Amino acid sequence: MDVSNFFSSLSPALIYISIAVLLVLFLMLLVYVSSLNRSLQQSKSELKQVKQFTAMQQKQLKDLSHELQAMTSAAYGVGKRINQLSAQLRELDDRQEEFDLKEQGAQSMQQAIALVHKGASIEELMETCEMSRGEAELLIMVHGQR
Repeated sequence: MDVSNFFSSLSPALIYISIAVLLVLFLMLLVYVSSLNRSLQQSKSELKQVKQFTAMQQKQLKDLSHELQAMTSAAYGVGKRINQLSAQLRELDDRQEEFDLKEQGAQSMQQAIALVHKGASIEELMETCEMSRGEAELLIMVHGQR
């Protein structure tokens, strides 16, 4: 059967219905393609926003990294200075302790000399000032009443 015979054997109503169905399908296809196009445009817009956000986040991360490096460097300097000050403080504590011991010794010696001037015996000096016999004898010899 040939094509022209096929179409001539069809009723005109069937041809119109077929054309109408094809037109409806074509319109549906156009609506679908239009919808896909809108979706694609929206996706492109969202992708652009994501790229901008990512670039901003990378810049912030870089800035924070620089700040962290600066703070780390500053903390290192502060720690180093604290160690220096701690060493100086230990040295001052040692000096103060040494000074206090010398001062206590000088006061003890002054007390012993005062006792010698008042006529204290060797035994009194040894007991009161916690001296050895030789120290007490020497003090009496040097500072005793003549």
